[in-house]
Amino acid sequence: MWRRAVMVLLALGTLSCMRPAAELQLPRAGNIPPELWDGFRTRFVADGRVIDVDNGGITHSEGQGYGLLLAVAADDRRSFDAIHAWTKRTLARADGLFAWRFGPCRQGGGDCITDSNNASDGDLLIAWALLRAADRWGAEPYRREAAGIAQALAAHQVVRRHGRLVLLPGMHGFDATEPDGVATVNPSYWVFPALDQLAVAFADGPWRELAESGRMLLAEAGFGAPRLAPDWLDISARGLTPSARFEPRYGYNAVRVPLHLAWSVHADPALLAPYVRWWAEFGERPPPAWVDLVDGRVAGYAWSTGMAAVSLVARARATRDVAPAAALPVPAADDGYYSWSLILLSRLALAEMRQ
Repeated sequence: MWRRAVMVLLALGTLSCMRPAAELQLPRAGNIPPELWDGFRTRFVADGRVIDVDNGGITHSEGQGYGLLLAVAADDRRSFDAIHAWTKRTLARADGLFAWRFGPCRQGGGDCITDSNNASDGDLLIAWALLRAADRWGAEPYRREAAGIAQALAAHQVVRRHGRLVLLPGMHGFDATEPDGVATVNPSYWVFPALDQLAVAFADGPWRELAESGRMLLAEAGFGAPRLAPDWLDISARGLTPSARFEPRYGYNAVRVPLHLAWSVHADPALLAPYVRWWAEFGERPPPAWVDLVDGRVAGYAWSTGMAAVSLVARARATRDVAPAAALPVPAADDGYYSWSLILLSRLALAEMRQ
């Protein structure tokens, strides 16, 4: 019953926004406090490289995308250009996308690309940041570069599988090898506010349809007692299941799903409801960092400050009571790259929701 109700509400919401993409009214790019950007930049950015200090000191295309977004929000063009230059110089591939992982070489000393496969969330974040930079600083070369990335994503990563338009996580290793096989996707790679902006900037692309397909996917992809999206999802002729290739958890990937849903201009409170209900079950206690959507096991440790910030943004959108960004938590002493990123992105999302 609950799932049918969500589908009806989603359908009504989709019908209500059936306007040409170019008519969408996007919020102005918000700002983040300079002291928070300085904290992030000092801890995690070196010569344009965003370093995931909690994950063996690697750099990934996602982190470069976040660094670019946050530099625009801080109106720090010098840092933006440094991150942009390092990303192009080090991670750019011949097909217009980006290698996803750079870090300590497997053999010998130094750092190098350790996985040349792309990650479509990183590609999407980089294109989105370039569009925002073009708007903020009037720099059209950024917009042209974003167009190239968008074209490469559309050509290689946006595909139709089992009647759905989906965003494959990477060029290799996730798609079905036969027509009736399984495709694996990551629900958090649907960065809905980025898709909103690509739909406006490149109206002839698949971005609006991809966003609508992603919302429909999330309306169906709730599992376990809390009915949450998994970190990884398998799509087959039999339907949707938590991916057999990964732990069936709502955790460090899927925590971005409610943030992306809340940040979109098409935010639907019905899609946020399962997350809000699950967080509320813990009362004054902090929720666990992850929950297994098959057997119900939970992490033996609490969520991070960044996860807590995401929950406040999602609750604000779900209840239509948007608090000031200052109400969000600030990074704690033990917060690393990912928690800091979620905190700053949540502040940015909340600032734009208040416009």
